[in-house]
Amino acid sequence: MKRSRISTAGLVAAAISFAAVVPGNPVWAAGGPAAAGQEHDVDEMDHTREEILGLYSTSMAGSSDARIHNIEKAVNLLNGEKIEPHRLFSYNDTIGNSNLADDGWEKAGVIANGRLTDDYGGGICQVSSTLFNAAAGAGMLIVERHSHSKTVSYVPPGLDATVAYGQLDFQFVNPYDYPVKINAKTYADNLVVITIVRA
Repeated sequence: MKRSRISTAGLVAAAISFAAVVPGNPVWAAGGPAAAGQEHDVDEMDHTREEILGLYSTSMAGSSDARIHNIEKAVNLLNGEKIEPHRLFSYNDTIGNSNLADDGWEKAGVIANGRLTDDYGGGICQVSSTLFNAAAGAGMLIVERHSHSKTVSYVPPGLDATVAYGQLDFQFVNPYDYPVKINAKTYADNLVVITIVRA
């Protein structure tokens, strides 16, 4: 699939016009109420409520060891990523090609054409979906997002963000006049937590 490149200024203008808005999105937004159980997530991430622009957490309960490995690898690659003002963030550019066994990715469940199968990088869409919800809560301008071809268990219907390297990406623009940072981690054996804070 051929992808065209556009200027950052043009991208920001397009994002402002067409940014996805998700009504009733259960995220932690700056100055807003926390979703149930997220007070502990804030403590675990070593933030105060005032520092957080957006936060979201999902559960890995029931995941295979290979899936957990891929999730933890993606979280580690994502953690600490800084996005300058009005700049584009690309999940695929940050995580890299998860189809490569040589890069340490393992085979785990993925959804392809509405069916569950095993492939390298299975599980990284849970991280991109967690990030999508945190980014939406933080007021990021969503430029590209795709839903899975079937529902997933770790987010409510319509709040997922699937990725496939070279085909489907999750992208957003930092609309603020200051940089933001993504903090991501797994804890308590089964939780994925992502915050977006002012850098």
